[in-house]
Amino acid sequence: MVTRKIVSTAVMLTACAATPAAAQEAGFIEVTGAGSVTLEADRAHVSFAVETRFAGAAAANADAMESVLSTLRSAGLEGLSIATFGYLLRPEYVQPGADRNRAPMIDGYTAVNNVRATINDVESVGTLIDLAIQSGANRISGVAFSASSSEAAQSEALMAAVEDARLKATAIANALGQDLGEALEVRGSSGQPTPNLQLSSMEVARARTPVETGDQVVRANVTVRFAFRPGDSPR
Repeated sequence: MVTRKIVSTAVMLTACAATPAAAQEAGFIEVTGAGSVTLEADRAHVSFAVETRFAGAAAANADAMESVLSTLRSAGLEGLSIATFGYLLRPEYVQPGADRNRAPMIDGYTAVNNVRATINDVESVGTLIDLAIQSGANRISGVAFSASSSEAAQSEALMAAVEDARLKATAIANALGQDLGEALEVRGSSGQPTPNLQLSSMEVARARTPVETGDQVVRANVTVRFAFRPGDSPR
């Protein structure tokens, strides 16, 4: 399996042909087509955090996160990669005594270390979540699934969208007693989705967390301007 970084992308397509004078005289029709291709998700992304509070929060957080990472790395999860995407250390204040005119004092700190883990075996995402929770993670912020390769699917979706546009244009042209000519202009786009499944802390607190991946759908839309065939007249 080819390993690559998953990012949200959009492929833009713009194609224009010179408009023949004859086609302009014969008129044109503009239609919109849609196409989609369904992919099976083969990669899972889990975002989680370790949060510690008050005195010694930073050191305690580092120890807890190291325990989580060590557990995950030794679990034999296929294609595991881990990256930190955020760290917070915030002072916590208290009001000393009953005198509201006195300045608040620092009573401790809150430390939050955010990590994203990616695996190639989507069937093991529940195991990953459970291992993280059991070894010290106390916040799961999201789970996302994606297909590792969707370039071919994007091309297929675009072709399906163009064919859909041609069928619509042909039906309209026939209804008008015209023959459809060449495509004069094409505008369109296709995207690579990464649907997210959000889980609450209550859902991930129990053992053997069940997670369903669902399908990944690559969608494309095009707008095509077709000429009517020169020289034809309504039948």
